[in-house]
This record gives sequence, structure tokens and C-alpha cells, in this order.
Amino acid sequence: MKVAIVHRVQGDEEDNLAELRELCRTAGYEVMYQLKQKRPPHPKYNIGPGKVEELKEAIRELGIEKVIFENDLKPVQEYNLAKALKIPIITRTQLILEIFSLHASSIEAKLQIKLAELKYELSRAKEKVRLAKKGEQPGFHGLGAYEADVYYDEIHRRMFSIAKKLEHVKKHMDLIRVNRKEFGLPLISLAGYTNAGKSTLFNALTNEEVKVSPQLFTTLTPTTRIIRMNGKPAFISDTVGFIKNLPTPLIEAFYATLKEIALSDLILLLADASEPLDKLRERIETSLQILYNIGAHNVPTILVLNKVDLVGMDDAARKAEELDLEMPHVLISAKMGWGLQSLQEMVSGMFKNFIRIESKLPYDGETMNMLNDIYQFSKVNEVSFNDGFVKLDIEAPICLAEKIRRYAMDGEFKIIG
Repeated sequence: MKVAIVHRVQGDEEDNLAELRELCRTAGYEVMYQLKQKRPPHPKYNIGPGKVEELKEAIRELGIEKVIFENDLKPVQEYNLAKALKIPIITRTQLILEIFSLHASSIEAKLQIKLAELKYELSRAKEKVRLAKKGEQPGFHGLGAYEADVYYDEIHRRMFSIAKKLEHVKKHMDLIRVNRKEFGLPLISLAGYTNAGKSTLFNALTNEEVKVSPQLFTTLTPTTRIIRMNGKPAFISDTVGFIKNLPTPLIEAFYATLKEIALSDLILLLADASEPLDKLRERIETSLQILYNIGAHNVPTILVLNKVDLVGMDDAARKAEELDLEMPHVLISAKMGWGLQSLQEMVSGMFKNFIRIESKLPYDGETMNMLNDIYQFSKVNEVSFNDGFVKLDIEAPICLAEKIRRYAMDGEFKIIG
């Protein structure tokens, strides 16, 4: 479908047309025309009447079938634009909802998107009913015989139904988190701006093949696996990408998913080192603001500057220095495997719930069962089998170390370092 994109800005505000164009490409739209205007919002159209005439001309000449605004539009502005231009008008929020719908694969993601759509609709419902009674316009959804209060109540009813279903999903996710805690392993969350390479890094660390795409928002449902960071096991979770001005209904609807990040023990905040410094800085600041908004600002965070294969280590290091951010950072190429060992060493050094112990266990069935957990959930420096006992030198989660302490032979249990 051929579309036009529009962004009205004020003062020194930079337009966001490049990102809006990328969002359109992800949604399968072909951008034929773009329009930027610097002015305060016009009450009737958001943009000025002269620019509406300019859009009319472009629609006629280029065969444009839809107009997409970076700005949020009031229902009356959407109505007036649709009436004037005779084609559908949508906003960036609606475009992102379309993209999320395209990429949703899990029941949880589909429910979250539907809830976000209803929340967006709820804020506009009464005004849309009033306007719809004036006569349906192209792209302006007619509401039939619905009265405002009936339509409003129907949205509330559907939101309540979806929220109940999501509550069941949330309880299931909470149970999974409780089970993870029993292992005593730290949880690492991959976060950052969309298309920064989170899924590529996830694949590199787990040897798996989750979907990787240059399109935005290909990951909507967290994927969690056990990995080893410099020999120490941990859970790692690939999460939904961030974006500038992420619509509030989406943040609210995806809160259960974003909560995974807030509950983690460590965040790897990915950014694309190949981007210009100003853009890189803006995207890191956007990501940090979202982390703050979801309550993850106190979680230890490592800035991972990815895609250094596109710019070289020297240029990436210079950008890291000029960013001057108060957090540890590491330079990597997830695609090429560069810097992953340095990343693992840095991450391993930040694990607080591992302790190094030396101990002796009796050579019996209970110890043999315990060894399965030791090999799976700790970093093994040495395990030696001797006459009547097993000698251990391992780095283990505190809960496993305590289990070993209670079963140690003759109290032979020592914490190293």
C-alpha cells in the first residue's frame, strides 16, 4: 500500500520521519511522500490548511492510499483530515499496533496487543461516536447505531475480559519465575532500542536460532534460556525492543512482559555503535528512560555497544568515550562474535550470588544426585573422586552452596576469597 507520512514539529524539535519511514517499511507500506511542517497544532487538522491542500495534490498524483501521522491526532482532527483527503488517516500509535499484531505469535502477546488497542480506543470513544453521527467518512470507522455510553461500556467489557485472561497468563509467568528462583541462578535481560541486535546476541550466547530480522519489533514475547557466562550458569531473556515515544497503551499492556526486565539481576543494554553519535546518544537515553519508567533503573546495567564490525573498534571506542555514560560498557559484534569473551568476563564479575567453595562430600547416592545440580548450576573448577569421598572446588549459587555445606563430610566446607 502506498502511503504518505507527516510530522508537525515545534520550535527546535527534530522530525522523526526517518524512524516513521522505517516503521512503515516494517508494516509493509511503501512511503511515496513525506511532509514536515513547523508550527503549533492547528485545531482543525493538526497541520495547517495549506499543507492539507499539498497532501491532496500528492494523493492525487502519486496514488497514495493512506496518510500516517507521527503526531497524535484528536478524533476531530482525524475526522476532518479523512473528510478532506478522502482516504484513511492513522497515527504512529496505530501503526505500531499494526506492526505488533503482525509479529504477535504467543497468546500472551496477542492479548496484550488487543488490550492496548482497546485502551487507545477507549480514550477516543465518546468523541468518535459523536463525530460518526455526522456521517461516516473514508477511514473513519462508523459506529453504526451505537450510542456513546453503550460503545464505551462495550469497550470496558472487552478490556475486563482480556485483563482476566492476562491475569491467568501472569500467574503462569510468576510460577515460572518462582521455579527459576529455586535454582538460585541470576537472570540477565537483553534490553535496548529495537533493531540493536538483541536477538543476534541471544543466539550467539545460547547457540539457538530465534528470529533475527532488520525489521522492527520482531521479538514481542520473552525467550529465556540457561547459558554460561565465563563458566557460570545464568538465565538470559530476550525482550521486546524499545522505541522513541513508545505509546502509553503499549507500555501499560506489555507491563507483564516489561516486568521481566525490572525483575532481572542484570541488564545488558544494547545499542547500535554504527549509528551517528547524536542518534546513538538519543537512543540510549530513550532506553534508559523506559527502564526508569518500568522500575528497572536500580538493576545493575552494562551498556553493550554492538555492531562494531560496521565501524571498527577504534571508532566505536571513541564514541563510547564521548558518550561519557556512568555505567560499565563493552564493545562487541554479536554477528561476528567479537568481544563476547570480554562481555562474559564482565558479566560474570557482576554476579553477586555466586561464591567459591571447597568441600568434601561422602561418596554415596545422595552426593551423586547432588553432582547433577553441581554440574548444571555451578562453575566447576575441580571435582575429584577419592576413596570414600568427593572433593569439590566450585563457584556455586548461594542456595546450592548451603545445600553442600549441610551435607559436607566432617564439616569440611570452606569459602574461598
